[in-house]
Amino acid sequence: MRALLRSSGVHDYVAQGQGEESKRVLEGFIHGENGAEPVSISLYRPKTKQGDPRIWFSRFRDHAMPDEVCAVFVHGGQVHALNLTRSALAKVMATRTDSPLSRFFIALTQASSAVAEELLGKLRKLAANGPLEAVCEGSTAIGRSVETALNIKINSVKGPDYRGIIELKSGRAPIIGSGTRATLFACVPDWTLSRCKSSKAILDEFGYARGGEFKLYCTVSTQRANSQGLMFEIEEANRWLREKCAHEPVRDVAVWRIPTLEASLADKHRETFWITADAKTQKGREFFLLKSVIHTKHPNLPQLERMLGDGSVTMDHLIKRKASGGAQEKGPLFKVTRPRLQELFLGEPKRYSLT
Repeated sequence: MRALLRSSGVHDYVAQGQGEESKRVLEGFIHGENGAEPVSISLYRPKTKQGDPRIWFSRFRDHAMPDEVCAVFVHGGQVHALNLTRSALAKVMATRTDSPLSRFFIALTQASSAVAEELLGKLRKLAANGPLEAVCEGSTAIGRSVETALNIKINSVKGPDYRGIIELKSGRAPIIGSGTRATLFACVPDWTLSRCKSSKAILDEFGYARGGEFKLYCTVSTQRANSQGLMFEIEEANRWLREKCAHEPVRDVAVWRIPTLEASLADKHRETFWITADAKTQKGREFFLLKSVIHTKHPNLPQLERMLGDGSVTMDHLIKRKASGGAQEKGPLFKVTRPRLQELFLGEPKRYSLT
């Protein structure tokens, strides 16, 4: 719930103070068969119990009883709720029965799919026009080439790439069914909890000289220590992902809060097009022929911790020393093995051919 409110821009409990004076009250809606009823929603952190975040829907007892299941979602910057136990939504949607409830959700579904259909049409047009010439070199070439062809400014915003709604991820290999990894998001440690207080400190302690550079390029997993001795362990009590050095003397390195990682996944991949392309080289220049798209929605946040635990989600350090003596950090990048990608999302991913 906290990740939903934060990623949708409604409320961030981390930035909220404790006590009655910091309480926020929003107007939301509870949906029934006869339409939506306005309701006030209180968001607060009490001064007791470390300020555990609370949410309270006024008069909720009029709409739900113990053991009933309710859905909560954000639309148009407002919080909505629906009692799934009592609602006939599935039936009215399937039969297209006209009611205030069906009209609202049909409109919601159409608005949600409109941007995806627009983007899919543009990608199919690009594919029909033939291979895209690479606009740069390296691992980011395909992504930058696709975004350039779609007139998306590189790194112009932190949110999703296409119209602030859909994230684009492009790769040369099949996204699902390949042994390679797909990048999910970048997230730095919580330096206040970490023994190493910066990327430079991690580089100074574990980096190596290679090719005229001093750097730390390595993958960290819960399954085994890498050549630098670095590995992860999950501290379940605190919900921390702890990086440590397994070489003697064993020592802590850095800590990530798992809820922060979940929020990063929710922020970055509310809706994503995973694009695949065939790459070929002609006269020393690389070209990409767009082939297919896998369309995912709704990150399944509890899966992230489980997949960190079984090693299917890993992290790459990409740090090197600058001429000034500081550190340049291109990550840390959290990645998932492509055969397991769809497990991070609710529902069955949609697959589209672009050719």
